[in-house]
Amino acid sequence: MRRAMWTAALWTALGTMVASPALAQTGWVDGSPVQARIRVGANGDTYVGVWVQAPQQAPRQARAPMAVSLVIDTSGSMAGDKIESARMAAASLLESLVPGDIVSIYGFSHQVVELAPPTTVTVGGRAALMQRLSMLYAAGGTNLYGGVQVAAQRMAQAPSTHPVRRIFLISDGHANVGPSDTTSLSNLAASATESLTQITAIGVGLSYDQATLSSMVVRSSGRLYHLQQPQQMATILRQEMSLLAQSVALNGVLEVIPAPGVTILESATTGAEVVGGRLRLPLGSVYAGQEREVLFRAHVDTATLGERPLAQLRLAYRDPESDAARTQSRQVTYRVTRGEAGLEASRVPRVEAMIAQHQATTAQRRAAELLRQGQSQQAAIQLDEARRTLARAASAAPAAPSSARLSERARELDVAATRARAARTEAERTEATYDFEDSAMSAEGY
Repeated sequence: MRRAMWTAALWTALGTMVASPALAQTGWVDGSPVQARIRVGANGDTYVGVWVQAPQQAPRQARAPMAVSLVIDTSGSMAGDKIESARMAAASLLESLVPGDIVSIYGFSHQVVELAPPTTVTVGGRAALMQRLSMLYAAGGTNLYGGVQVAAQRMAQAPSTHPVRRIFLISDGHANVGPSDTTSLSNLAASATESLTQITAIGVGLSYDQATLSSMVVRSSGRLYHLQQPQQMATILRQEMSLLAQSVALNGVLEVIPAPGVTILESATTGAEVVGGRLRLPLGSVYAGQEREVLFRAHVDTATLGERPLAQLRLAYRDPESDAARTQSRQVTYRVTRGEAGLEASRVPRVEAMIAQHQATTAQRRAAELLRQGQSQQAAIQLDEARRTLARAASAAPAAPSSARLSERARELDVAATRARAARTEAERTEATYDFEDSAMSAEGY
């Protein structure tokens, strides 16, 4: 579902999700194989699901200071409503900052223009920052690399007193000045995380480079928004600032360390990588109530009866208030049994739901690719199959908390399949492609 369609509802719900000074040190991370019991001597290949659930916390009086940078595409294609909406969005961002926060603003076309260097927000100085927004005008090419590079360099100079750091990138096109390939731009985004900086990217219209922005967001553990209407920019920025204000963990990293005899075969979740036999998923900042999941395939030892360790889960992050390092860990186990008794009953609905969601996300991306090739009916077939998978998973465990989410996603894919079949023109297929890709990213937490 297009993010813009649920922005207002989420914005309303966020009012109750605010972090508290005291962070719970247990219960954030857990996981399980899809089947907790495995028959002795069986093939040990299995799916494993891991989830991080940040606690809902009571309100606190003050949030951690922020350092934010707004990087706006001012190429010629942004002329008109887009650049005017960008000015309004920038003004909204400035209004949401509090005295003591640090902000910088950049426009990029052929060159990068620094409208506001890193500036500490004051009550009296906010108006001067607002006036500089009139300098945003659209003309020239798209030096996306240069814009993000300058912002990242400035962010790296932010004082340690400002641990919450974010680059807000707004673009409606493809980079065509300076390094413009996806690899270079995503590597630039990844390097920004060395100074704890993440990227929220807002792609406007139906011509921006969705693959590149998606890659930059994944590599920096940020978020991606697809907006057809530029007037929605200000709402998105307010929403993002609210989420950052509720940060309960910074620079979060989830690591899965397999037990002896267990091999992690591959990750099924975008952004999670297997390096040196361990699975690692950068989370960046985590807000109160946020939930992230990672699914992977593993091979476990089934030669010996009894309960056996599968993996150690390790969540490392920094406390946004004290800047102290925190670590949580959890042991995941499985049991090898004799015979078939109890095997089916040991299936874990939450992990089955994660598998179904993964299949749906894969289908959405395949459907988007098929639409790019003009194959509307084939795209609809992919979505129909994923919808049936979700519906089956929901009906298999109707009492499970994940059942409602699966049913809702199944309804979304039903609508998407109908839309794919009805896409007759190139414009209709392009619009659906952007929405399908955006929905897949959203489902994985980006």
